Amino acid sequence: LVHYKMIVGKIEQILVVLLAAVPSHSFVVRSPSAVSFEHRKIGTPTATALTSTRTDEPGGAASLIKSEDARSQLASAFMELGENDQYDAVLTGLCAKILDETSTADGDAKLIASLQDPILLLDEMNTRRVEASPRSIMALVDASAKAQDAKVMAQSLSLSLRNGGLSQYGTLQAELRPLPPSPSSRVRCPDGSMKTREERLASLPDIPTDDRAKEISSALAASGVVAACAACNVFGLEDITPYTNVLATGILGVGFIDNFYDLLKGTVNLAKGQVKNNDAISKMEMPDKGSLPLGLGTGQISGTVARGLSRLLSVDTERECECEAAAFFAAYSLGLPSFAFRPNSLEGAVLVIESMQQKNKNKNEYALDPLLSNVGMLKMLVWLMAPVAMEASRHPQLIVSDPREASGLLKRLEDKAALIDDDIFWADETDDLLKWAYGEANVLLQSNKAVVKDLTERLAGGAATVGDCVAVLEKW
Repeated sequence: LVHYKMIVGKIEQILVVLLAAVPSHSFVVRSPSAVSFEHRKIGTPTATALTSTRTDEPGGAASLIKSEDARSQLASAFMELGENDQYDAVLTGLCAKILDETSTADGDAKLIASLQDPILLLDEMNTRRVEASPRSIMALVDASAKAQDAKVMAQSLSLSLRNGGLSQYGTLQAELRPLPPSPSSRVRCPDGSMKTREERLASLPDIPTDDRAKEISSALAASGVVAACAACNVFGLEDITPYTNVLATGILGVGFIDNFYDLLKGTVNLAKGQVKNNDAISKMEMPDKGSLPLGLGTGQISGTVARGLSRLLSVDTERECECEAAAFFAAYSLGLPSFAFRPNSLEGAVLVIESMQQKNKNKNEYALDPLLSNVGMLKMLVWLMAPVAMEASRHPQLIVSDPREASGLLKRLEDKAALIDDDIFWADETDDLLKWAYGEANVLLQSNKAVVKDLTERLAGGAATVGDCVAVLEKW
């Protein structure tokens, strides 16, 4: 074994766990005054006994007989396991040790160095054609996720793919339709029809708009003013109460006009028809709502405040889990080694730049696939748009997801063009690329509703790890 000697020292740390999992203990009542605890090695005709005898009679004595050294017992129990179980137990134990370690100031570098032991072991298992169990793969994925390093995660997933433990990672990359090079280029749509790029873009839904900063600030301002007016009345500040009452009434009046202007105008017109002898009423004319200042009558002002209040007050765990499941599924199925449950433009930009930098040619260093290409950038944008597509398909307002993250990724990469040393090919067609990615995210999620729903339910349980989510997608 090439690497076996490197991990012999760690085997002893795992053996204690093995004995605890082996159902090899039995209690035998010999008499009302004596109990014997026996430990037998599996598969051997002889027994190693730890016997403690207690008697209630005067002069009784207690004795502890240990016939073999504990170290030899652990080694013997380990050797009773088959080769697959030995490798699997050590791999799981190494990952468990990493997961149990607490983070330190230099935790990232130390953690990545510690991960080399299970990674080398899995590499050896691939060489010897020893298949890893789902349990050990889940442990390795969780340990790699703790490092928060895309290259480490990519290396672990690559070795797991070669081992045969993973079968769904990156399987849907071929189903993406890259953005055609020109508006007149034809592409086969999901429904089987052939359309030009321009025709398909026209048929795709628009990306939802999001102005959460304005909505939240408007909600805070309106609710703050109303609360201050109410407080003046409660505490009896008679000097300013008349002014605050006028202000509060004005706010309520604006809200009424903004939402019920059409009803108000219809009531006035009806009154004009009923009262014909009153010249003042008959000459009354309500202006068109399009001519009102600040967009009054369209519901824009009150709608902005209402959406801001929804963002501040609503807590919807199911909605959050749906968006997280969509993001995780998109990353896993498209072969992106970053499983952020809430992806953002900064993390996406780091992943793209790391994929374009010079790679170490060492066989233990996994080179990320370059992502600065038409297909690579489409995968990144679909990943960022997946939560938006999921939330927009089920709710009229976006609260959890943010459609600006995708455009933010392109903007960050444009600002860092010197680092990636490549052309920014989307400069003249950013809007088309974003809308195309949003459409592809919709198709990806709609085509895999069942598995995304299963993943959502697992996340809603509240204790799911990255390895647990991988188990759902792999149907373990």
